Amino acid sequence: MTTKKDIGLAIQTLRKRAGIKTQQALGKKLRPAPKSKETINRIETGKGNYGIDALFSIAEALNCDVSDFFEVEKKDSKLIMFEGTIKELKKKLSEE
Repeated sequence: MTTKKDIGLAIQTLRKRAGIKTQQALGKKLRPAPKSKETINRIETGKGNYGIDALFSIAEALNCDVSDFFEVEKKDSKLIMFEGTIKELKKKLSEE
């Protein structure tokens, strides 16, 4: 089950991926009314209460779809196929 904390982490990840460096900068992009840095912080940490309108506004500002807030883990994960010893695998992963 997706929690508010999961959604907040997804929003934070997508904000950074979109090149929006600060919570304040994201807050200023929201329409129809900008949100404060504190409000964005509460959303990103899963501590705030917000409605569907806020999610749509954030998605628009991040140039993504609301459903992306529920799919970041899938997009960020990758499957590695590897044959060899654990030591060789550790070495390969440390090089990436």
